[in-house]
Amino acid sequence: MGTESFTRAIDAERVLAQIDREALARDCLDFVGVRSETGQEQDGAAFLAGLLRESGWDVALDEAAPGRPNVMVHLPGSGGGPSLLLNGHVDTIPIGKSWPPRRDDAWIWGRGAEDMKGGLVAMVHAVRAIERAGVRLRGDVWLTGVIGHETPAGKKEGPRRLIERLREGRPRADAILIVEGPCAIWRASLGSAVFTLTLDAARLPVHTLKVPYRDNPVRALRPLLEALDELDSRLAARPAHPLAGADQLNVGIVAAGDYPNRLPVRVQVTGTRRWGPGRTADAVRAELADLGERVARAHGLSSAVTLEAAREPFETPSGHPLVRALRDAAERVGGAPPDEIGLPLVGDANLYVNALGIPTVYYGPAYDTAHSDAERVSIDRLVHVARVYALTALSYCGPLHRHQPG
Repeated sequence: MGTESFTRAIDAERVLAQIDREALARDCLDFVGVRSETGQEQDGAAFLAGLLRESGWDVALDEAAPGRPNVMVHLPGSGGGPSLLLNGHVDTIPIGKSWPPRRDDAWIWGRGAEDMKGGLVAMVHAVRAIERAGVRLRGDVWLTGVIGHETPAGKKEGPRRLIERLREGRPRADAILIVEGPCAIWRASLGSAVFTLTLDAARLPVHTLKVPYRDNPVRALRPLLEALDELDSRLAARPAHPLAGADQLNVGIVAAGDYPNRLPVRVQVTGTRRWGPGRTADAVRAELADLGERVARAHGLSSAVTLEAAREPFETPSGHPLVRALRDAAERVGGAPPDEIGLPLVGDANLYVNALGIPTVYYGPAYDTAHSDAERVSIDRLVHVARVYALTALSYCGPLHRHQPG
């Protein structure tokens, strides 16, 4: 082993030794005990800011919506290295009937434990360990917690505000690591949108006695659903993305009419359409519009299609320096190379990559109980990801320098 490699190995061990399992578990449980439902994240943001200030870091609170701030810390490097932004969301879905916060030797339970307060706490402890080990990186590190993530209550106010700041150059990031999701390198996602296909008759609603059933606009519903069946079959025949999988189509709402003996003059089908890298929301819209027009013409109707909450797919290459650093770190900590995955889920990475062109990946403690009433996170897994985040930052933002004594 060369001198530089030996020095790096020693630095890594010094950093890992600073990650304290009990302190990590305590902070996670305390954070889970703070209510921070989407739209009311103030206390969660305040807790994260306080946790960051414990390390003596200057914390910026940046309002993404009135009274709802994103949280940011900038840790300057010595210069010359790439900048890494670590990111997560402080909001949770409603607490509802979820188990109250508690812990034992292995697990922490409660709303937000897995999604994603555990990852945020691990992020803080990882970077804190680097400083406590007396190691300074060349590249800058930014720690960020955003509000407004969980839809539909959240409108992505926090991620969109962070995008504005990144466009302004503060923070500045060469890559983004989102600290949630499965304990794997999640580097690709399908795009997604909620679509509504509408068929309209050019007439006013009247009593059904006035119109024979063969002329009822609702009869267009069957061929509309059959056309969606055909589209689904075509999607299944297309090559699937090797990580994120095949394009998907599904229907959640079918609506027509408002009274038993009153003619329905509007038929609507609402569902979700997901598509892989290489396709776009505009292409998806055009495909659905063509389908709707064909059905409408056959029944003397007009058609329209809308897409809501459209987010384009993303993929970060396996050879990107952040992915390589994360892969090496996870293998060193876990003893085996991590899986590299894609998911049909869309998240904030879809926004960051497509709005900014900044390569983004996820690596989290787990994605098994998110949004369930039995949400929990493994303490050992929190230690694992904290160690992985620390080594990733060392590798990606290096070469390393020790602080000089005095």
